[in-house]
Amino acid sequence: MGTPMTLMHARPKGRAGIQTPLLGFLAGPHADLIAQAWPAPHSGFFTLPTARRHAAAILLGRAPEMRMSEIIHAVERGRDRDVACLLMRGEAPGGLMKALGRLGEILWEAGDYTRFLSLFAEDEAARVLRHMKVIGADRLALIGKLPIQLRQAGVISWLPALPAAVEDLAEAFRLALLIHGAGEAVAMASRWNRARDTLALFDMAAEALQPVRFGAIMAPPRLPEAFVPVNDRKALVSVALEFRNCLRDFAGDLAAGRMVVFTVRETGEPVAVALRQDPAGWRLAEARGEQNVDTSDAALRRIVAVLETAGVRTGQSTWALARQLHDHACDRCGPAHVGPRETWRDRLALGALWD
Repeated sequence: MGTPMTLMHARPKGRAGIQTPLLGFLAGPHADLIAQAWPAPHSGFFTLPTARRHAAAILLGRAPEMRMSEIIHAVERGRDRDVACLLMRGEAPGGLMKALGRLGEILWEAGDYTRFLSLFAEDEAARVLRHMKVIGADRLALIGKLPIQLRQAGVISWLPALPAAVEDLAEAFRLALLIHGAGEAVAMASRWNRARDTLALFDMAAEALQPVRFGAIMAPPRLPEAFVPVNDRKALVSVALEFRNCLRDFAGDLAAGRMVVFTVRETGEPVAVALRQDPAGWRLAEARGEQNVDTSDAALRRIVAVLETAGVRTGQSTWALARQLHDHACDRCGPAHVGPRETWRDRLALGALWD
């Protein structure tokens, strides 16, 4: 790329490292570095346009890729195109500096800047960002939850503000591709991009989770010998009595081939494992020890690792997710009930045997 101007030696005035209250308020986690580059009273920084202040924060956070004097010179005197190329570490899409000017006066966290630049590197996402009058870090966090195929204007414009709802939309897209095939990704995203409102978008996602053909029964997954299948009524009663659980209530589902149960005893603790089938395939529905106690994290992680290798997924059923998607967007039916998602175990969504 090259810089067309001769670099000037930076001669900051004032006391480096001393922050004024205003700098602390505007710069937050970047205040120390900015105070070193533009010492108190930081007038050189405050007089920069908004876009240049954000650019300074990003570049100063990358030290030692550039010397501080180079960064100061670039943001104070460099052309927009040259600064944009520094930010993108190469050729930059048009409109980057204008978009930076719409991030607000308060500097962002480093991770939010990384997300912004990553999205701006995508053609469709960059097109959306160029047309946003105000760009907020919280909104970009929502966009970042979407798979790249869904980062289109017609989808993004109807995203609700609730992160769980956007996570469910992304999960629906992933599961829909398991149902319809990965080759449908572009066509499906294009259909969703034409949604007329939030309810239509989320109902499209729910519809995509429906089975292609009715009555299809998948063969149970092939698992290692440590997973002992419960294949008849006698074995089911024995396991239910040993583990003191309610598995006998599911005899009909087991007989119909919609559910399979295994016992696992090689994890250091006996575990009863239940898998259920939905349009996206087999998923882990429950894993409990004797007397219905929770399985330890160590044993559960070993079980999940084996199941995932065999193609068994974890998380909500397609049926439950479809209902949840509609409730996220429907004023009459919502709000959707969303369970805890903070931990790895939470995200397994265990206990949903009836879905």
